[in-house]
Amino acid sequence: CTEAYGGRSSPNKMGGRLGPPPPNPREMGMGPPMGMHRGGRGGRGDFGGRGRGRSTYSVAGGMMGGPHGPGGGGMGPGPMGPGYGGMGPVMGVTGTGTSAIPTSRPHEPYMMGFGRASAQLHFIPEALRHQLQQRSYLIQAQWTPESGGGAEDPNAMPDKIQHFHTLCPLEDLANDRVSGALGLRTAVIKAINGQDGQAYALRRVDGKQVIPTSELLTQARQAVEAWTPVTNHPHLVGLRSAFVSSELDSSNSMFFVHDYHPGALTLAQAHLMPSTAANGMVSINTPSEEVLWSYLVQLTSALRSVHSAGLALRPACLHPSKVLCTGFGRIRVNCIGMMEALGGEVDRDDLHHLHRQDLSAVGQLMLTLACVGISPSPSLDVCAAHYSMEFTRIVAALCASADGGQLGSWRQLAGAMADRTMAEMDALSVFNDTTVLELAKECENGRLLRLLIKLGFVNERPDLDGDTQWSETGDRYLLKLFRDFVFHQYSEEGGPLTDWGHVIEALNKLDAGVPEKVLLMSRDEQSMLVVSYNDVKRCMEGSYMDLKQAARGARQRVPHDYS
Repeated sequence: CTEAYGGRSSPNKMGGRLGPPPPNPREMGMGPPMGMHRGGRGGRGDFGGRGRGRSTYSVAGGMMGGPHGPGGGGMGPGPMGPGYGGMGPVMGVTGTGTSAIPTSRPHEPYMMGFGRASAQLHFIPEALRHQLQQRSYLIQAQWTPESGGGAEDPNAMPDKIQHFHTLCPLEDLANDRVSGALGLRTAVIKAINGQDGQAYALRRVDGKQVIPTSELLTQARQAVEAWTPVTNHPHLVGLRSAFVSSELDSSNSMFFVHDYHPGALTLAQAHLMPSTAANGMVSINTPSEEVLWSYLVQLTSALRSVHSAGLALRPACLHPSKVLCTGFGRIRVNCIGMMEALGGEVDRDDLHHLHRQDLSAVGQLMLTLACVGISPSPSLDVCAAHYSMEFTRIVAALCASADGGQLGSWRQLAGAMADRTMAEMDALSVFNDTTVLELAKECENGRLLRLLIKLGFVNERPDLDGDTQWSETGDRYLLKLFRDFVFHQYSEEGGPLTDWGHVIEALNKLDAGVPEKVLLMSRDEQSMLVVSYNDVKRCMEGSYMDLKQAARGARQRVPHDYS
């Protein structure tokens, strides 16, 4: 997690002991967990540290080579273009970029023969599951004396900071380098809020550089309140609160609480820093024009929301080290509200100029990304030689905004690239459809899980209210035979039958209570029962209700002392 906010990695000092280790990331097609394992040497980040080497990104087919890259999380070739990685089997597409639309339905799960389908048809893709599991691992990562360097470790964490616990540094706290974007010495810590259970990123401003007075704290809280209307915007890293604490290093410092996006990369780390591939080759991930258009549309959306609320992002927040790639092609502007909190209010006369500065900063950001790996310094001539004239003209107009250029507001920018915005909407719609399909699978699995839990409560229960034969008599015996029918069948060759399709079909019929008959046989083959799925469902619900009533009666018999 060290690279999530542009800091320096020190994995041997900041461990994340969580008990059982996470799945092997290399088996997932993912890079090592950020800040948990040492990778190759990368370039310098915003805080002067060495960024961890990453897998080489590939823009082809919408896949950006890793779970946290801007191309969609390395989850397979995506039908949604480079901005949105695939979440399922490959679908045929026409064209490239965010305007790519699927032209066929996925067919790989059905290539198992007539009437047969792969088990993956019923579950989310393994890559997506591993990515979500990795996100959960990063959220729960915590510094401990055993995993770090002990009490003398400069990255040592207290048990808590105010009501935040499960602390893990996202960068080297011993690094005193001033941020090139903010002009301040800051450090970022992942923490979980004890009040709502959510993970947040605590950005501490060096108390020796910015003395946290009561006036400054009041000013910071006013900034938090001012940014509240847009803090949940999909392309902003939300600012939640600000406070002063001395629990980290015994000196008062200002803390800004932003949303935490596990595994995120900054644009600087994703595109500007060299990355080392498994074969030792060092390369720079130059974004394609489709990716840059996607970034520009998303930043325009952020400008629209922020400027309409009477606020300004400020060039510091639009620096490559302060714009995060949070997976699936999504980018978010980080550190919002800090400039207002530390610099004071802005009058209405200066606001228009700040808006133009924001537009110019977006243009400089796009120009920097367009020229990375091509030219040592950003240049419109280099951009024109490698990208379309349409893109070059918009970037040039944006760069000239601060000096009174033609593009003076987000409305003019949005109007100038309306066609690209429609393409981005198409990609988002396809991505949404794919996500809903994956959600539907898990909804069905959740329904079947409820059935299995009820059956598990009843089957083989040793006793109920002293009756040791309760699970072997009456309706419970029928449920035992049904359990064997579903899970303990044998093939014609005499081997155990592990047919997932049979299990899912039987449980679906049980849940629906269909009148179809089924033959149940005892293990000694001495007794057989012909019942319907509806009969089995009635027995299951009745037996489960008996258990609930017995549990309720037991609670009523035990006296409670509320004194």
